[in-house]
Amino acid sequence: MSRAEIFLQKYRILEGLLEKRYDGRHTGGPSVVYEYIRDEDSEPVRVDLDLLREIRNLLSHNACDDGNAVVEPSQEMIDRLEAITEYVRKPREACRFGTPASQVLSAHMNDSIYGVMRNMRKNGYSHVPVTEQGSVVGVFSIKSVFDYLADAGLDGLAPDARISQLGERIRLNGRAGERYMFIPADTSILSVRKAFERYTEKNSRLGMVFVTETGSASEQLICMLTPWDVLSVEPAAKEGGDHGGKAELQGDDGAL
Repeated sequence: MSRAEIFLQKYRILEGLLEKRYDGRHTGGPSVVYEYIRDEDSEPVRVDLDLLREIRNLLSHNACDDGNAVVEPSQEMIDRLEAITEYVRKPREACRFGTPASQVLSAHMNDSIYGVMRNMRKNGYSHVPVTEQGSVVGVFSIKSVFDYLADAGLDGLAPDARISQLGERIRLNGRAGERYMFIPADTSILSVRKAFERYTEKNSRLGMVFVTETGSASEQLICMLTPWDVLSVEPAAKEGGDHGGKAELQGDDGAL
């Protein structure tokens, strides 16, 4: 089997993986590979993948008069294709970098505001999720207390005040300036990183990201991510190394 045939065979494996990834969500682009190139998750391999896509198109839609491939991909190109296929097969899921629900410091509606605040100070937290039966229903934060006191006055919270007293100030996305996001369990760390960066660019703040099975707020919390969890994660190394985007194809007379 020629390297051109091996390349096309392996490319079809990649296409099959991406077909499963975008099952029911394909937006109608020219191919699933092109769809993935526009996906945030492809950033570490995007340049190489676009190059491989061009090679595939060259092999599939062009041939010499004798029927042979117009070019022969080098072994390095095949190795790059295999590396990208493995990257697609095993994405780095965001949950690997977050805090499991069992370890999350959370509050409940009937908890003492001052008791929760003392725990937050002890642990160095500015936000804690408010949960009911394992699902996140709000977020208690320094800002929620500040907003309440700004409205009610400095004597607005009695010593026995409860979290529920803060009302809409702890509701998810209830006040401008802070936002919270729910994502499915299979979301990649790169997608979450980009979400935090986008909110920063918009002069807004994404305070926390909550992971549930399908991304619904009504589901049990699986893990939680903060900007510190995500922005400190090193981007995945570019598969196949830095090759400067130069194709290495071989014809009958050597490299083209």
